[in-house]
Order: sequence, then structure tokens, then C-alpha cells
Amino acid sequence: MKRAHPSGFTLIELMVALAILAIMLTAIYAAFSSAITAMRESRQQDDTLQVGRLVMERIANDLAMAFYRTDAQRRKNPTHAFIGRDDERDDYARDRLDFTAAGRPLAHDDTPGSDVAELSYYIDDTYTGRTVDDPYGSGGLLVRREDPLPDDDFRHGGTLRILAENVVALNFRYKEPGPDVGLRTRVEETKDEEEEAEEEEDKWHDTWNTEKEQSLPELVEVTMTIRDREGRDHTFGTTVLLHPYQARGGAGR
Repeated sequence: MKRAHPSGFTLIELMVALAILAIMLTAIYAAFSSAITAMRESRQQDDTLQVGRLVMERIANDLAMAFYRTDAQRRKNPTHAFIGRDDERDDYARDRLDFTAAGRPLAHDDTPGSDVAELSYYIDDTYTGRTVDDPYGSGGLLVRREDPLPDDDFRHGGTLRILAENVVALNFRYKEPGPDVGLRTRVEETKDEEEEAEEEEDKWHDTWNTEKEQSLPELVEVTMTIRDREGRDHTFGTTVLLHPYQARGGAGR
């Protein structure tokens, strides 16, 4: 009688099976980890994009209500203004804009529909609490200041509201009001496109002060950059057309 061989796996077969299983588990874990990381980054990017869009919409709505009066009474008691300051830090724009705005759309007689308030937009680095080495900590807080009692101090007073975190850049540009279409001469109409483009660019300014200009700008270009937790910058922009009566100085001019 021959002895039957016992059934089972040899040690080498077990080691080969375990090695194959380890390779498969490693591949599965790597794919799963990559998917989780991609989902997290996508969620962070979506959050950043949503915040950026909401902030741009808020700034545009406030600028659309900008109000400025140039009559003699205003000059005696300067409670209406539009002051844009140009600033920079670490090659990033850190502009500030202070202006008065109406609570409701302006009527055709240039009169605000409700009380006028002071509004400000700027980046505040005071309360970030992060180090310079942290790529997410190089930005500041985008602050919106609102004062329901306008006075001649357009930098202080009222309440502060944080609209976004880690904002690394905020830039405003202002276009001076142009002549009415009906006032354009034939010489201006015959200019070539390159010359017209250069003249249009010359009308844009990095600062604006109604005390000097005696009117609001016609257009305001707003650009903001937010840095996400991965250190990536996301830039948002919009251009706001100010009230046409305001841009040309209003009825008081």
C-alpha cells in the first residue's frame, strides 16, 4: 500500500500568495487615498470659488449704490466721498476703498432712496494668527466696514464684517468718466483701434479721490486673489458700472 500525500500549501506557495495580496492591497489603498485627496481638494476648491463669487457679488452690489454729491453744502460738511488708495505688499496689491453708498437704487434726480452709509473694503492682517512660513498663512482677512452715520472720517467707525479669509491680493482700478456719445467728434470716430485702446487705458487710474476729481469714476475694476489650503491662488474679477448720473457729477455740478 502506498502512503497518500497530505493535502495543503507549501511555505513557498503561502509566501507567494501573501506577496500578491500585499501588492493588491497596496494598489487599492493608493487608489483609495488618491480619490480621497482629490475629493478633498475639489471640495476646498469649490468652497474657495463659492466664497470668491459671493464676495465679488457683494462688492459689485455695494459699488452700484455709490453716492456722491458735489453741491456747496457737501463741501462745507464733507460726508460724501469715494476714496480709493493704492497699496502693495510682497508684490501683491493691497488696495483700500472707502465710499458712501445709498441703501436703495438712486432715482433719476440723483437722490438716494434711503439713508447713506459709509462703506470700506480692505485686507486686514492683524488677526490672521499664522506664520509667514505657512503657505496658507500669507493672506489676510477681507474686511467690509459699514458706518450708518457718515462723517468726514472715512477709515473708522461703524461695524466690521469678515467676508473671506486668506485673501492675498485686493486691487481696484478706476476709469474716469468719458464724454457722452452725442458729444464725440468725427475726429475721435476716425481713430484707429490701437490709438483708441491706448487712450482707453490712459483713462484707468490706480487711485481716486472725489475731493480732487469732483465726481465718481465711470467704471470700477475689482480683482481679488484667495489662497487655498494647498497654497494655490484663485483670482476673481469683476467690473462695475457706476450710476451714470453719479459718474458725471450728478445734478449738483
